[in-house]
Formats: sequence, C-alpha cells, structure tokens
Amino acid sequence: MTDSARLPSPLHAWVESVLGPLDDVRDSSHDRDNSQVWRVTGPTGYHYVKVAPKPVLYTRETRAYRVAVPHLGHGNAPVLRDRSAELLALILTAVDGEPLKEDESPARRRTAHRQAGQLLRRFHDAMTGPLVQPEADTVVENTVAGLDKHLAKAGDHLSTTEADLLRHLVDALPGCGPLPAGWRHGDFWERNLLWNGQRCTLIDFERSEPGPHVTDFVKLATSLWPDHPELRTALFEGYGRPLSEAEEYALTAFAAADAASALAYGPRHGDPLVTARGRRTVERLLQESRL
Repeated sequence: MTDSARLPSPLHAWVESVLGPLDDVRDSSHDRDNSQVWRVTGPTGYHYVKVAPKPVLYTRETRAYRVAVPHLGHGNAPVLRDRSAELLALILTAVDGEPLKEDESPARRRTAHRQAGQLLRRFHDAMTGPLVQPEADTVVENTVAGLDKHLAKAGDHLSTTEADLLRHLVDALPGCGPLPAGWRHGDFWERNLLWNGQRCTLIDFERSEPGPHVTDFVKLATSLWPDHPELRTALFEGYGRPLSEAEEYALTAFAAADAASALAYGPRHGDPLVTARGRRTVERLLQESRL
C-alpha cells in the first residue's frame, strides 16, 4: 500500500474490515486542526473516511444520512457505507466534482446554484411539521441567549453602537413567530457544493439538525449574495419559493447573530476570512438595518 497520510491503526483495521485491503490512503482534510478526512482506495474503488471532531457531530451526521440525505436522490450526495460509534468514523462513497469555485463561468455557476436550491428544498422537506417545531424554537432561543456571550468576546471589534444594533435585531427574533422548519444542512455554502461542470452534489452533514429553514441561507447571505445577487435569484428559482416576510426579517436577525459570532471567533483564532465576513455584515446592517 502506498500512502500520503497513514490511517490510525484501529481506524485502518476497521476500514479494511469493511472495504477490503487498501491500496492507497490520501489525506483530504480541510485546513483546520480538527478535520480528519482521508480518501482511500481498495477493491471497490475509492471512498472517503471521515472522523468527527466530537460525538455530537458524529451523531448529527449519521442521523442526517439516515433521515434526510436519502431524499436528495441517487448520486446527489455520498452514501453512508458504514459507521463506527466507537471511532466516531464514517465510510462514505465518493461523488463526482470539486467545491464550486469563483472562477467557474457565470452561467454555469448560476446553474449550480439553481441545482443547489433544488437539493436544499428536498433536504428541508425530509422532515417537517409539529415534530420539529420544538427543536426549531430551541434554535431561536439559543441564538438570542448566546448573543451577549459573543458580544463580550468580540470586545473592541464592535463599537457600542454596533453591538446595540445587533442586540436590537436579534432580540426581535422570537417575534417572527413560528418559522418554517425541518431538517437543515447547517453549513450550506459553496465549499459543500461539489460541481463537475454539469451536476451539483451536496456534502458534509455534520452540522445537520432540525431547525428553521432560513438559517441555511445565512452564510450565503453574508458572504456571497452581496456581490452576486444573481446567485441568490438562481438558488431560490431552484428552491421553488421565496422567503416570507417573517423569514426575511429572521434572516437579518440570524445574520446579526452570525456577525457577532464571527467577530468573537475570527480575531481570537487568526481567521481573517471569518473576521471579514462579520465586519462586512455589521457594516451592511448599519447602513440598511437589513440584508
């Protein structure tokens, strides 16, 4: 076996018990300390092995593969081949494509986002109704309750005026009433949209759980849509419905909470992209009080 990053011994033994002898192992982790992903090649081709950073993320991802991912349709997401709760590990089939990039042609990028909207709608519709509403309400409650902690950690990266605006927007979130809710992806942006030039697939479900559907649009609304409103149009064409008035306000409120979180996290961890996203959101909200 050739390898560029050897699997830990217990993980290696388990993977070979499922897939057979491995010919090649390659590190495919994201550029962060707690990411552990390998591409492995064996008798049945190549698969991905993913170790969750902590048990709650393993539980969320395996639950998503059981409940929601099958609704995406054949070939539109990886298939879970096997899992190990002891190792917090999953073996996933490979899907064709690379993370969607800015240098893709404008027409193809719009097509990819239109397809992504279709996939997200199927994902959201996998579980809806009164069974998920308590969990969705908890998301709103936790967002409001956690704001002051993020504002405190952000410190001098937010002025008093800016902090007051974020608090005003987030505090009004419960007043939006029950928001459309169901299964949500939890990390929906271009990095988790694989594109092969013709087809879009959805990956990475470790943050998936029930909640308000609108939360899945926050990352795109705060990072991509300000410069590319045509991609917002394309995504909602695929999604099949626009946001309601209450969801539009909720999107602004969740974005305000995300900005506080970004400015609490980014400077402390030396992450300029997260910091810039938070700062840009704050500046837009100061100008318009909405996205």
